[in-house]
Amino acid sequence: MIETLKRILDRLIQPLLADDDIKHFTLAIPEAATTTYEGGVGWPKRPPATVRCPGCDAEIYQHRARNNIDCPNCYREFSPDEFGDFELLYLTCPKCSEKMDHGRRHPAVVNIPEWATCSHCRYHWEFTHDFKTRKAV
Repeated sequence: MIETLKRILDRLIQPLLADDDIKHFTLAIPEAATTTYEGGVGWPKRPPATVRCPGCDAEIYQHRARNNIDCPNCYREFSPDEFGDFELLYLTCPKCSEKMDHGRRHPAVVNIPEWATCSHCRYHWEFTHDFKTRKAV
């Protein structure tokens, strides 16, 4: 009787045991896509960006947010402070190299992306900012 009960429990528990092949386990529903696994915060940790060159329309890959923006086609060089003046084509996930969804929460105030999420590996990046409020005189 005890042996039979033990075999039944083993059969019930076996599927719940850890699997060495699972790298990221979550109880979230995959279709909901609300869980992120890793992420970065702040402009220096911004994912690599691809922007359009204003001179020749070539795609320029900027690996780090503080790097100069160098066009491989027309050899123009821009300061990283000019990033907001470029047309952003996409951000690339630093974990899996897929294109990321991105956007701005304050488009009237900020002309750079404020968030990006990879729909493939669930990496998420946030731009933090501090808007100082002015007191009315």
